[in-house]
Amino acid sequence: MVTSNPTPAGKDKRKLAAASRGNAGSIDSADVLLLTAQRLFAEKGIDGVSMREIAREAGQRNNSALHYHFGSKEALMQAILQGGMREINELRNDYIDQLYSSERHGELRGLVEAIVWPLASRLVTSRGNTYNRFLAAAQVYPDFDLAASTREEEDRGFRRIQELLQRALPDMPELLLRQRYLAGVSFVIFSLADYERMGARRSKRQRPFDLQRAIENLIDMVAGAIAAPISPQVLARLVAHDAADEPPEPAPAPPAPPAPRKAAAKRAAG
Repeated sequence: MVTSNPTPAGKDKRKLAAASRGNAGSIDSADVLLLTAQRLFAEKGIDGVSMREIAREAGQRNNSALHYHFGSKEALMQAILQGGMREINELRNDYIDQLYSSERHGELRGLVEAIVWPLASRLVTSRGNTYNRFLAAAQVYPDFDLAASTREEEDRGFRRIQELLQRALPDMPELLLRQRYLAGVSFVIFSLADYERMGARRSKRQRPFDLQRAIENLIDMVAGAIAAPISPQVLARLVAHDAADEPPEPAPAPPAPPAPRKAAAKRAAG
């Protein structure tokens, strides 16, 4: 059984505040601000947190350091996103490479594991125990586009999985597979965010949380959703979509004009 053991909020605040005052040389002020913002966004939502509150919780006297390092709330969110996604992309590519080594790269469950475990790995680290809740909050924040804010070099593992899914499910229409894949990723993010919350609550009450079982069950659910049979209703919509995308048939050519009758007209006149 794997248990989640997040750092209590009060202890976390004291550690971050000490670091921002220079008592923890390994963590600079920008990193302290990122950690603090990630936790507050995860706990209160994006709209529920001001830049001033982030600076205060990070032990800063004012928010000038926050504006110096990041400039705006959206830029701060992007920095949190990219810092986490850089690590997750590395983990995901390593996982895909291991799937190739074990000849599981054509197995649907293995590919879903490569979606889930890199994100889930952050649940058991002190830095990442709020990261999925931050992702969930950012995904519903109207002024922030997760996909557009993720750089291409941080997205390689995501794209590799999509290509391997197409090979693993060759009979699945590409449009439908992409919809299922993206919906599956969203489901994973919100589910892991719930696991973070449950782990935090149970840790305070000193109750174990079987994180391993929850994650393995999540993998089963997502694999089942991606490979689910296509209903007649969805097939009908696919046919309608394909018909709408087909170019119209060219109009028939107009009939040729009749041949000139100059010679016949001459004879009639003579």
